[in-house]
Amino acid sequence: KKTFNVPAAWKGKVINIVFEGVMTDAEVKVNGKTAGPVHQGAFYAFNYDISKLLKYGKDNLLEVVVSKHSANRSVNDAERNADFWIFGGIFRPVWLEVLPLTHIRQITIDANAKGQFDAGLTISAEVDEAKVSIYTAAGDLIAEESAIDYGDDFAHFNFTRNMAPDNLWTPEHPVLYKAIFSIYKAGKLIHSTGQKFGFRTVELKQRDGIYVNGVKMKFKGVNRHSFRPETGRTMSYANSVEDVQLIKSMNMNAVRMSHYPPDDHFLDVCDSLGLFVMDELAGWHGH
Repeated sequence: KKTFNVPAAWKGKVINIVFEGVMTDAEVKVNGKTAGPVHQGAFYAFNYDISKLLKYGKDNLLEVVVSKHSANRSVNDAERNADFWIFGGIFRPVWLEVLPLTHIRQITIDANAKGQFDAGLTISAEVDEAKVSIYTAAGDLIAEESAIDYGDDFAHFNFTRNMAPDNLWTPEHPVLYKAIFSIYKAGKLIHSTGQKFGFRTVELKQRDGIYVNGVKMKFKGVNRHSFRPETGRTMSYANSVEDVQLIKSMNMNAVRMSHYPPDDHFLDVCDSLGLFVMDELAGWHGH
């Protein structure tokens, strides 16, 4: 149980409560009312829209009941009969996401080695305009474009910029850019959010191998668990940096997530420091 205050100014907004990782079945209540279906599966982020359950300008009560063993046999096969240590509890951050009624729900980006940028936005409601601004790591603006089409809930961007080889993402030179997406109504900014990305093309050639930016890759790497003796499965951004630097110091370029998705910050650090990632789902017992 935890008490938390919600400012009165948040009324009329969309408020999601986000759980980044709970082992394993989680029943969530806010002010005595169920937030949504019981979540199953320890290593996956999940959220509930609790806007209608909150008391604005007052204290609110969050209650979470966690079952270490799942009611779902498939989840137990994956998490309890696998070959890694099991801990119960809320082991990744829990936080509130506060959004305007009209907001960006999802971003997809495909930026290839030829400098072509293809992106899509899923939006909660119709907007008048959508824009993307692309910045270098140093904060220099290199492109600004309006969506080429947008409807009730989707905006699409497609354009090409000349990219020198040194500006492409590779493990040796993990060059990243940042795209800031913004949506407008009646000329007014409604919501804005950003995503880092690299220009890179990954190809799988049958009976040959994997090519990145036209160069055949040889993967050298290790498995990595989300684990620390002092904190169990609760990991920090600093832990992620430490692990990636250790792997890079051994002249490796790849890491396998054994056997479940990591914290988002680990993937971000791999992207920024230059590691290929084989991400995984927890489970191989059936589909």
